[in-house]
Amino acid sequence: MALPRLTGALRSFSNVTKHEDYSEELADLMTKRSKLHEQLLKSDLTWKKIIKFVDDNLDKKEHQTVNGDLKTILQAAKQIVGAENGQEAIESGAVFLFKTFHRKECVGHDETKAIKQMFGPFPSSSATAACNATCRIASHFTEEQLTALIQMAEEQNGDNRVFFGKNIVFSFDMHDLDHSEELPVNGETDAQKIISLDYNKFLNNQLNHLQNYCDEKSDLKSLEKVDDSFLWCEVGKYLNESQGGTPGGPTTEDLCCTLYEMLASTKSGDELQNELFELLGPEGFELIEKLLQNRSLILERSLTCPNDNRFQTLQEQCKKFIGENAKPNYGCQVTIQSEQEKLLMKQYRREEKRNARKERQAGEDGEVSGEGLMCFDPKELRMQRELALLNARSMPVLGRQREMDFEKIHYPHVYDSRAEAMKTSAFIGGAKVFLPESVQRENNKMYEEVKIPHSEPMPIGIEEKIVYIKDLDEIGQLAFKGMKRLNRIQSIVFETAYNTNENMLICAPTGAGKTNIAMLTVLHEIRQHVQHDVIKKDEFKIVYVAPMKALAAEMTNYFSKRLEPLGITVKELTGDMQLSKGEILRTQMLVTTPEKWDVVTRKSVGDVALSQLVKLLILDEVHLLHEDRGPVLESIVARTLRQVESTQSMIRILGLSATLPNYLDVATFLHVNPYIGLFYFDGRFRPVPLGQTFIGIKTTNKVQQLNHMDEVCYENVLKQIMAGHQVMVFVHARNATVRTAMGLREKAKNNGHICHFLSPQGSDYGQAEKQCSL
Repeated sequence: MALPRLTGALRSFSNVTKHEDYSEELADLMTKRSKLHEQLLKSDLTWKKIIKFVDDNLDKKEHQTVNGDLKTILQAAKQIVGAENGQEAIESGAVFLFKTFHRKECVGHDETKAIKQMFGPFPSSSATAACNATCRIASHFTEEQLTALIQMAEEQNGDNRVFFGKNIVFSFDMHDLDHSEELPVNGETDAQKIISLDYNKFLNNQLNHLQNYCDEKSDLKSLEKVDDSFLWCEVGKYLNESQGGTPGGPTTEDLCCTLYEMLASTKSGDELQNELFELLGPEGFELIEKLLQNRSLILERSLTCPNDNRFQTLQEQCKKFIGENAKPNYGCQVTIQSEQEKLLMKQYRREEKRNARKERQAGEDGEVSGEGLMCFDPKELRMQRELALLNARSMPVLGRQREMDFEKIHYPHVYDSRAEAMKTSAFIGGAKVFLPESVQRENNKMYEEVKIPHSEPMPIGIEEKIVYIKDLDEIGQLAFKGMKRLNRIQSIVFETAYNTNENMLICAPTGAGKTNIAMLTVLHEIRQHVQHDVIKKDEFKIVYVAPMKALAAEMTNYFSKRLEPLGITVKELTGDMQLSKGEILRTQMLVTTPEKWDVVTRKSVGDVALSQLVKLLILDEVHLLHEDRGPVLESIVARTLRQVESTQSMIRILGLSATLPNYLDVATFLHVNPYIGLFYFDGRFRPVPLGQTFIGIKTTNKVQQLNHMDEVCYENVLKQIMAGHQVMVFVHARNATVRTAMGLREKAKNNGHICHFLSPQGSDYGQAEKQCSL
């Protein structure tokens, strides 16, 4: 049942409901899924059950032949399902093929349609091999055995189902009531029962019942037994049982004083239980239980009965023990102790108990130990307390050491809403995070869909100013010809990128314009080598490191068009595009890959002059540090930083990334000043707002999961294409790309939607077709 929305905010910061533990919820969900999966394996036909069936019903001589056929079916399922989907999905596909062909001699139209509907397009040779292997296996068994194997899972799956309401028993017996009879109250039909609306009479009746019940239960303890002498008597019993009359141990007064001080503290029962166990030891289990059960009554009786001489002596001893003057009690006592005082008191109690044990052992051995308790002077403790209070007068009232040690650091160019939310008191207190109210949900038998709308854009700050191209110098206007202004992110970064030599790390969403930010740094480097309106092209090199060859080619075309009016030559240097030494010297900007630039900079002779001419190093997709190619990128950065330190030259490093959670660590690695060169923009800065849709497939069968996933994918792709949008589908592995594309095309043909997937032949269609055929 959903909680009311009205008090949702208040409930998050109160103890009205139980605080939910996310780890426990996740563990419960995983346990539930594992149990459901085990139940499915028990109820459905699996590949292991088929192997067990073959082993139980065949002789050892036939095992080798049948095992070969089983491997053939498994290999065919691997080709049809795809090796990238895992062993469990392959085994489920093999079971599907076995159930499809166990009574067939060839692959017919119905079998082809069933396999194509389940897996999409498939190689016919694999289906033929699976059919032949299944026929050879089925020839070793009778019709009754195969039917029993197939129907065994269905019977197990059907007999154990318990429908909701099946166990509810209804009674159709009628009970006629006479209008003259009185209705029973709480199941009682006593004729003398008097029902009154007078509250005083009702209260007296309840008190009488309670008194009678307490008199009957004589074995229960009465409340009056916990009086002012209860603590004294129980402590005396504990000392007699633990010490046995041995002299030298703690006295009853001192121990009562210590226990009363601990009971009067504001600590919880669990904390108090641990401290009492450290003080009393395992012999005091019974005493600890009584003290915790009657804690409130002991404190209440001690305050309401101050005339008892024995308890008055106890209070005086307690006050002397903690260094206080004997004063009358006018209400509740409030004890304020520093951490140092608490540690001293705890250490004193431990030493007291340890020395008592030593003296007890010495008494048994007949030796007398002269070791006493540790030096504990209340006057010295009071002096330390007064000195701490005097020092506290100069401290701020609300200041805490914790806040001073961990000062909140604010970076001016970091716009991370998630990090800001994690610093709030609600998140630290464990408040549950809810989805926004505008979330749309759709739930059916196949899947559950949750649509999360896009986040609101970041409000424009007071200091933000849009940079117009007409306000730039001549070099900037030539490079950005055809543009009117920079976008919001480029305008924020402009001052640092265009007018300083600071190392920079840019983390911005995809499509936010990070390439133009790299262009700003390139133009800044070019402007530094302009003398008398002439660019000194032999004095600098700019290196752009792209993660892939295709991206390197694209960046080469982009920068070539932008820098052509300035006479800057841009070349691609990859494994496919080799450059001679003369071409490299005549090139001002090189677009390369991490592996290629690593090889170039590792050479000790020949290319040293090239690496020394590099003044700007641009690293695109810097988050590759966490992947397999990370060590190559790391070596490039480390070698560049070492060159800067050894030659005392200036090499500017620019890192670009779309997704980077630990941007502070990467900024430190790139030697970026986080107050100047670190820029982080979250999803609120996207040029096109991005919404998210999560679809969860409900079935637990791997083969059904693949089939349903393809169905859902086709539905969403068709919906977007009919709306006039472009669609890009990402798959889990490269091998699944062709299979998914063929599956979408096949579904479009079968459903009559193929016309929506055909591209109209535009003016550039022929050129694009030629490029794809190369």
